[in-house]
Amino acid sequence: MKRALIGGFLALLGSVWAIPIWTVSSENLVDSWVTPPGRLICTLLENGSWFPLLFACILTVLGLAILAKEYFTK
Repeated sequence: MKRALIGGFLALLGSVWAIPIWTVSSENLVDSWVTPPGRLICTLLENGSWFPLLFACILTVLGLAILAKEYFTK
C-alpha cells in the first residue's frame, strides 16, 4: 500500500510539472526551426526547458512503473 501511494504521488507530481511546461512552450514558439526535430522541440531546446520536461516525464514513468509493479505483485 505504501509503495502504491508513493508511485501515485510520483506519477501525479510528474504530470503536474509536465503539463505547464508543455503548455507554456507550445504558446511561445520560436520563429525559425529545423524540420527534423520540429518547432516545439526547437522551442524546448532554445528556452532550456527540455531538462525540467525530461525530469517530469521520468518521474511520471517511474511512478507508473511502481504502480504497475504493485498492481501485478498482489
